[in-house]
Amino acid sequence: MYMDQEGMTLASEILAELKASARRWFIAFLIMLGIEIATVCGFLWYLSLPAEESTTTQTIEAEDSENINQHIGGDYESDTNSPQSAQSNTQ
Repeated sequence: MYMDQEGMTLASEILAELKASARRWFIAFLIMLGIEIATVCGFLWYLSLPAEESTTTQTIEAEDSENINQHIGGDYESDTNSPQSAQSNTQ
């Protein structure tokens, strides 16, 4: 088979474009590989940093528990100033 000059030129142009494209993809791959390695190294460096530890101490003094009155809600009758106890006293 005999190929003319135009066929050789077209084939060589296609091969040249393919080579250039492969080179671009290889460079992009190397850049992405470098970024990924840098990310992993950065994460490992972050994990190796010393952790900040803090200790908190809380001191509570004992008080007489007989004087503590805890009321939850408003449903108690010892308070004569509340509107509910005033209504219940008048009925």
